[in-house]
Amino acid sequence: MKVDEIILKGYSICRGVAIGKPIFFHHSDLVVSEKNIATAHVQQEINRYRKALAKSKYDIKCLQQELEGESLGEGFMILESQLEILDDPLLTVDIEKEIHKNKKNAAYVFQQAILKYQERFEAIKDPFFVEKFKDLQDLSRRIFSNLHENAIFSWQDLPPSSVICMHELTASDAASANNKHVAAFIIESGGVTMHAAIVARAKGIPCITNINLQLLREKSDQALIVDGRSGKLILNPAPQTVHEYTNLQGRLQQQLHLFADVMRWPAETIDGYKVRLSANLDMEHEIALIKKLGAAGIGLFRSEYIFLPQDKMPTEEEQFQAYLHVVHKMQDLPIVIRTFDLGGDKTWSPQLFYNEGHPFMGCRAMRFLLKQRQLLKEQIRAILRASLYGNVSILFPMISTVNELREAKHIVQEAAQELQIDNKVRIGCMIEIPSAVMLIDHFVAECDFLSIGTNDLAQYTLAVDRGEQDLEEFYECIDPSVIRFIKLVSTAANLASKPVSLCGEMASDPRFTALLIGLGIVELSVSPHHLPLIKNAIRNVNLVDAIYLAEKALRLATGQEMLKLIGEHYQKHVPEDLFYNVLN
Repeated sequence: MKVDEIILKGYSICRGVAIGKPIFFHHSDLVVSEKNIATAHVQQEINRYRKALAKSKYDIKCLQQELEGESLGEGFMILESQLEILDDPLLTVDIEKEIHKNKKNAAYVFQQAILKYQERFEAIKDPFFVEKFKDLQDLSRRIFSNLHENAIFSWQDLPPSSVICMHELTASDAASANNKHVAAFIIESGGVTMHAAIVARAKGIPCITNINLQLLREKSDQALIVDGRSGKLILNPAPQTVHEYTNLQGRLQQQLHLFADVMRWPAETIDGYKVRLSANLDMEHEIALIKKLGAAGIGLFRSEYIFLPQDKMPTEEEQFQAYLHVVHKMQDLPIVIRTFDLGGDKTWSPQLFYNEGHPFMGCRAMRFLLKQRQLLKEQIRAILRASLYGNVSILFPMISTVNELREAKHIVQEAAQELQIDNKVRIGCMIEIPSAVMLIDHFVAECDFLSIGTNDLAQYTLAVDRGEQDLEEFYECIDPSVIRFIKLVSTAANLASKPVSLCGEMASDPRFTALLIGLGIVELSVSPHHLPLIKNAIRNVNLVDAIYLAEKALRLATGQEMLKLIGEHYQKHVPEDLFYNVLN
């Protein structure tokens, strides 16, 4: 009996195309019971725990060697963060002390430690640390398995062209997957920034999220096609559809070689207009990838992310050592350090913040730091000290008034005088609030450079919490109002010969590159793994054509019109990019 094709629509988090058979997989949660350990056996239990940690560390290092052999440095560094967790005193000294003190079994004590970690990460409520906790959960499964001496499932045991269908993907799952066996991942939940997605992208394994696995199980156990470009899942594909996608797979493979080659060339347009292509930095382990991919520097160092896992505010000396380490690793390449963007959903000490009904509209970032002047001054002192060893600039986030900027600059001068150093550090501010855009001529006069944060600029312009899923349809970075704000900022900055950079989701999407260049943006700061894509886009831009594109965009009225315009432009001028050129 002939079975009709069925198309399920999800959300793509790793682009690419795969053809294979579905394999359903589930991570079972281990039930751990509390057991008393006789005093004579306590040391034996501690040794058993140490052995499980050592085996887990060995397993991860073996995975790292595989990734390094495949030149997948980004996946290597993500697993490095799991190794760092394994050395955390909470998982070593503290657990051994608990086993010894309470005479409980290692698995139970370890589980209680994981719960403490969970409370700490949930208190932060930042997407970055939600991801860090997923790494911890991933690691804990491995440790539990080694404590119980259970073999961890190997993707090598799968038949070729398996499409793995599971509720949630872990970084270890993605790192362990072999392209010869795993053709694609289909998951029910997860986003583009999760570590598993980053590793899957590095390995070239397509991944689609927001798919109802129960529906998938009911509708097909035969061949299916995963279109990781559009988020389509094609069940029971017709022979002609299989033929079309088989040809497409070959063409996509050729393009991967193009992306690898493009990093050897400068970030400039067809007609020689140079664009600074920098990288965003969240954690120190990303520096190796940033340098490998030839970024012009660090355009946005989100300084709070290094210290947020701590349960206390960092001292000036701790900050200085952290910044100095980054400076040394970057070897004189420019580094823009953003002062702490705390408040909203990020803080070390909740009691420092009163209970706000709308924290993203309240005491956040510079508003908070200017109330906690000592904390701000300690950070500025640490940055100024680190600047003596490299090319460092200071960036102030969420500035809404000129008075805030002047007050922050005054604290910089005070700190320089206290340190008795000649302050030559460049000072910039992030433009992410409409009030700053409307006073841009004054901000330009006060700053050495500007940085546009499109994520928050869209949020505050459209009055939409970008983390609220029910309001997703209203949150559009490419809304014409946001595009016009970008143009106002770039025009004022360029007239004053002040550099203006742009970071956020727009900067990391190659479809928007020509538009941003046409709007007058001279520097893009993107997540490290997007550097090759954006450089390829830059090298396919003609400056005059980009300016013309921007003029047309500034006349549009809706985000849908904007997306259609830039999509058609990208399709025409970068036709070889089969990953992003999708006609749905």
